[in-house]
Amino acid sequence: MTNVVYDLWARDRLRFGVIAAVVLLGAMRLFYAARAELLPEEAYYWTYLQHPALSYYDHPPMVAWVIALGTALLGDTELGVRLGTIILSLGSCWLIFLTGRIWFGRQAALWAAFLFAILPIFVGTGTLAFPDGPLIFFWLLTLYLVSKAIHARGVAPRPFAGANAGRTRRTLYWLLAGLAFGLALLSKYTAVMLGPSLALFLLFSREHRVWLRRAQPWIALIIALLVFAPVIIWNAQHDWASFRFQTLRSSQPNPDTLTDVLNFWGMQVGALTPMLFALFIVAAWHAIKSGWWQRDDRWNFVASFFVPLFLVFVKASFTTDVHINWTAPAYLSLTLAGAAVFAEGLDDTRPSRVRWWRAGGLFTAAVCGAVFLLPMGSLVWVVPKALVYHDAGGWRELGRTIEAAEENLEKRTGRKVFTIGTDKYPLAAELGFYTREPDEQVNTFALGKQGLGYRYWTDLRQLEGLPAVAVLNNLHIGSLAELSHGFDHMDEPRRIEVATGPSRSRTFYVVNCYGYRATPSSAP
Repeated sequence: MTNVVYDLWARDRLRFGVIAAVVLLGAMRLFYAARAELLPEEAYYWTYLQHPALSYYDHPPMVAWVIALGTALLGDTELGVRLGTIILSLGSCWLIFLTGRIWFGRQAALWAAFLFAILPIFVGTGTLAFPDGPLIFFWLLTLYLVSKAIHARGVAPRPFAGANAGRTRRTLYWLLAGLAFGLALLSKYTAVMLGPSLALFLLFSREHRVWLRRAQPWIALIIALLVFAPVIIWNAQHDWASFRFQTLRSSQPNPDTLTDVLNFWGMQVGALTPMLFALFIVAAWHAIKSGWWQRDDRWNFVASFFVPLFLVFVKASFTTDVHINWTAPAYLSLTLAGAAVFAEGLDDTRPSRVRWWRAGGLFTAAVCGAVFLLPMGSLVWVVPKALVYHDAGGWRELGRTIEAAEENLEKRTGRKVFTIGTDKYPLAAELGFYTREPDEQVNTFALGKQGLGYRYWTDLRQLEGLPAVAVLNNLHIGSLAELSHGFDHMDEPRRIEVATGPSRSRTFYVVNCYGYRATPSSAP
């Protein structure tokens, strides 16, 4: 066995290194995924799965389907919730290699796969059960199939037989690209930018511009819209709630514009690491210069699938808080460019430059490893404190505490009890997962707030007159007054401490409430 491994290493050290990195990081992600309690967002998306629908208020349904895959195999466990995302991430690593090989050759493609495996932004989106994992997979699948359809530079068509077979093969790739585009749209609305990006690429390409006058890309677009139809139907049935939520939430006046803009750029540096952020700046400039000014299709491909989406979020940072994972798809094509620049640096004829690139690469890989280990470790062991996510940990213990409180109140009243998590969704979602009773949890929708997805999952009329256990993050006069409006009377709040780590705990407050009165909720 040792000789086989050594022979592989001797023949192709880069390929061996990429495979080893992917396997090692995959195993570590499985370890963390099995041990870290769900983040509130993950628990919320698991709640999607408990309420099957064509789509959902916040996102399209793909994240629920991916979670369903893992939980069907491993049950309602942390690893079960995250397994589908991890599997798709491995597929994404393979797809970025295949796409990179078409445009920049095998060497750069291997470096692209390695970068994808270690980049913090892709490690995070490839481990946690967010919509971004499926989005990245189907975004890359679309890029790969489009690349095959237009016969990218360096790849000769392989017709089945005869002159028409090549055209048939290209048509098939276009149709499959339309299917992949539709699945990306079912993952996250961000995928809509694949359309303008492809149009931009074709417009800047002298060789491939002809496709804009052919039927195949337009048929692919129709296929994508047909695949996306469940989301359109759901929105039509619910007053276009999801579309309005996604388009209007960043159009409100923002009093913290400077803070949000600075946070946006800080998060980009953190998500890539400072070294790779600098590499990607160089790659982006090279892509724009060579792709759009000099009309090199390789770099045109990179720029067209990076610049439009990234600029959308640059603009959004002036009006809203852009989350760290939102820009991830924009960096996919830029990862190909960064890998190509790095591979070119290693091929430099000057030994001193080559040593500089190698040293920089090793240092960057070490930093990425540390960035991977520390945040993931903070989710499992809730240390170091400086990196602990404020909503991480303690949910399993809180679930047991609330279950006991529900049982006690049910014995006292002789009536069915439900739970109100008095925040946007974290309390209700986490308690739903860790008590395994998602239908007995509701968020502030029960108190007259908009309610996000719970608005469509909860019939408040069925809760009329019932007792409830209310869980609060903070105790103040306003929160108790808001709670009192929904019930005939309440007990005094009880403070509970929930351990989240060796030397860390969180405080919650529990209030027994009696005689629920449904409060008219605001419009979506």
